[in-house]
Amino acid sequence: MRRILGRPLILVLGVAMAAMACSSSTKSANNGSGATTTAAGAPNVKKGGNLVIGAEQWPDCINPITQCANSSWMFWVTDQQVLPKLMYLDQKNNFKASPVITEAPTAANGGLKNNPFTLTYHLDPKAVWDDMSPITCDDVSFTEQAYLKTTGTLSTVGYDQVDNIACPDPKTVVITFKAPFADWPDMFGGNQGHVLKKAAFPNGPDVSKDMQTSLPFSGTPWKLQSFSKDQAVLVPNANYWVKADLPYLDQVTFVPRTDQDTEITSLLTGEVSAIYPQPSPGYTKKLTGSNVQFTATGGFTIEGLWYNLSKAPMNDVKVRQAVSMAVDRSAIVDTIIHPDTPKLGILNCSGIWVSDGPWCDNSYQDLKYDPAGAKTILQADGWTLGADGIFAKGGTKLDLELNTVTGNTRRENIEQLVIQQAKAAGIGMHVKNYDRTTLFQTVIPHLNHTIGIYAQVASSDPSVTSIFACDQIPSAANKFSGQNDDAWCNQQATTLMQQSDATVDPTARATIIKQVGKLVHDDWVWLPFYQLPLTTAWRTDKVAGPVDDYTGSSLVFYNLNKWHQP
Repeated sequence: MRRILGRPLILVLGVAMAAMACSSSTKSANNGSGATTTAAGAPNVKKGGNLVIGAEQWPDCINPITQCANSSWMFWVTDQQVLPKLMYLDQKNNFKASPVITEAPTAANGGLKNNPFTLTYHLDPKAVWDDMSPITCDDVSFTEQAYLKTTGTLSTVGYDQVDNIACPDPKTVVITFKAPFADWPDMFGGNQGHVLKKAAFPNGPDVSKDMQTSLPFSGTPWKLQSFSKDQAVLVPNANYWVKADLPYLDQVTFVPRTDQDTEITSLLTGEVSAIYPQPSPGYTKKLTGSNVQFTATGGFTIEGLWYNLSKAPMNDVKVRQAVSMAVDRSAIVDTIIHPDTPKLGILNCSGIWVSDGPWCDNSYQDLKYDPAGAKTILQADGWTLGADGIFAKGGTKLDLELNTVTGNTRRENIEQLVIQQAKAAGIGMHVKNYDRTTLFQTVIPHLNHTIGIYAQVASSDPSVTSIFACDQIPSAANKFSGQNDDAWCNQQATTLMQQSDATVDPTARATIIKQVGKLVHDDWVWLPFYQLPLTTAWRTDKVAGPVDDYTGSSLVFYNLNKWHQP
């Protein structure tokens, strides 16, 4: 799975602000990794012990700013456990104030102001790094520069809208923007953002060569003791300032189990205590055994076909339309998803949004499998059907490459279904798959794919600027910075995205977002399939606590500090 900076989902900003204004003052209830307890005392649980968790994918580097950050598992295994945030997301992807700040900025408390748009964060006086040095405004200011100046930065959206960060004192951060920026909670926090320790980077804000295999500082309940290709080891941060939220466990070790059969077997035999498996045909039936429990739900992860518009013939909108009509999404969902999660349906949103959210325009709801119609479109576009049943144009056959992760059974099965379906429309397809690291950190970011089958992990904000705006297309000229891996450039849509980002009113913003969605659909930029079913499975004889609380969220394992021995 790929991870997205500042992505859409459910909340409108006005609702989010209201919720934060009501709840953010309960400082001792936030743990910095997600779960809550009361200051009066922790539950009576068994403390100590070690836990081993199987990871279905494994990052090869752990830098949160570069292309390393394309890996969801990088965050779940290391970064979100160790690096602090200003705002975090709860189990339902609502923005909340982290323990790093005293409360979320609102208009009522003076933290949000207009003319110019300004945020004021008050850092908790007790907030410190693991070496007891204070977390300060300078750290926040340095982090903003790191997002802007790191070679190969994944995205600068939001940070590039900052006009100035002032530090009237070490614990006050005043951020003045060039224009209103609605997705401000995702900066320095939220789905993917963090705060970096300035003192850890003496060579300046370009951190592209740092944090490859270590995170030598912490501002959360955990510290990263070690990271290698074989394991990542977390231990408690004894100097974390919210003592009620110190981990119950002595150690958590993540180990790679990238083959799903091996992953599930490791759980059943007790080699690992918990896993977060992607769905594959019949996977829930395999999760049966003594002391094994699982929760499966729809969540904030969106899967479909992602077209590379920089590569012929996918740069032809008629070809993209024909491909979209030549794929039977109903058959894919019925075959791949419904045997294990029958309640999940087809996703018809044009942007990276879930169907029950306020941003979804359902623009794909009328799209049906129509191979005959696809043939008509291709013929009108100058393609000629050959004797072998495949179209050709200018001496080149319409034979498209499908790309996904080698060994991902679900996606490999989808590839075979798509190949069979498209053939009926005279469209040839063949498979060229890659290991996860190569696909998500080299092939796709360098626009060397043709049609990718993968998932995008979303946040709570509907902005799609970082994945669809013209200036977010990675290239050699910008050192492959940006997440617009579809290479779609529609200047009208980009202008609307920028307008949406500067529109705080949720009703007005929804109108703009749906205009963007219509352009995404009309240009056939991608083809949505479904909300990816998300599953947490664990052994009840080895781990207890709120193990499945974050199953459907974008921040899996975010409450590890509240897991404990049974």
